[in-house]
Amino acid sequence: MRHGRSAHVHGGGWIDAAGVHAWRTSYDAAGITDDAPPATLVRACADGARVACSDLPRARASAARLAAGRPVLESPLLRESALAVPDFFRLRLPLMAWGMVIHAAWLAALARGTDASPAERARAAEAATWLAELARADTASPVVAVTHGVFRGLLHDALRADGWRAGGGQRDYRPWSVWRYERP
Repeated sequence: MRHGRSAHVHGGGWIDAAGVHAWRTSYDAAGITDDAPPATLVRACADGARVACSDLPRARASAARLAAGRPVLESPLLRESALAVPDFFRLRLPLMAWGMVIHAAWLAALARGTDASPAERARAAEAATWLAELARADTASPVVAVTHGVFRGLLHDALRADGWRAGGGQRDYRPWSVWRYERP
C-alpha cells in the first residue's frame, strides 16, 4: 500500500534542479497529515496483519497508525525510488511543472524499458522475497507493506515475477491506496 498523505508543504515559488533536490529531502523527512486511513484498511490490519514499512518517516507514521501498537517491521528495502531530476542549465520552474517534467521523463523511460536501474530492480526483488518469507511464516495473517508510489510499481513487477497474483487496485496511486496480491 502507499503511505498516508505527506505533511510536507511546499512554500511555492520557482525552483531549479537543486531546489527540487532540496524539496525531495524535506519531503522525505516529513511525516503524514492527520487524515484517517480508510476504515476497511484499519479493519484488515486489526485482524492480525503483520505490518512492514519503509524507513522513511511518512511510511513509518502510516504503518504505526495501522499497526495500532503492534510491532512494525521497518526496512530500507521498501524505500521510494528516486526519479531522476533533469538539470536544464539553471531552468527555474514551479514545483508542479518539475513534477510533470520528471514524471514525463520517467514514463518515456518506462516505455523504453529503462525506467529503473538494475540495482533498483534487484532491491525490489529482494523486498519481494522478504515479504514472501513473512507471508509464508504465517499463512493465516496477511502482510501489509507500507511503501511508496514509484517503488510500489517495481515491487509489483518483482512479486508477479515470483508468481504472486495481483488482486486489484494496481493503478491507484493515491495516499492509503492498496494493491492486493495473492500467494502463488
